[in-house]
Amino acid sequence: MTNTVNMLLDVGVPISVQLGQTRMSIRDLLNLKKGSLVQLSRMAGEPVDVFIKDKMLAKGEITVVDDKLSVRIGQLYGEKEKFKHL
Repeated sequence: MTNTVNMLLDVGVPISVQLGQTRMSIRDLLNLKKGSLVQLSRMAGEPVDVFIKDKMLAKGEITVVDDKLSVRIGQLYGEKEKFKHL
């Protein structure tokens, strides 16, 4: 079992970060152009959700590292259960 887990440790998985959500009409969607603003459901500075596929993995905060956006993980969900075999 340990060898199987060790083989998986280097497998890449897609991670996504959800900054917020909104709902808009198709008319408003079609009227978007460069420079348009889309208001999201979160306030600036609120934690963002980190997902693997459709499962929430963590909450974090947006930071800038070497001029690139990054996410600093603040809270892992199910940390003990998900990582106990590693």
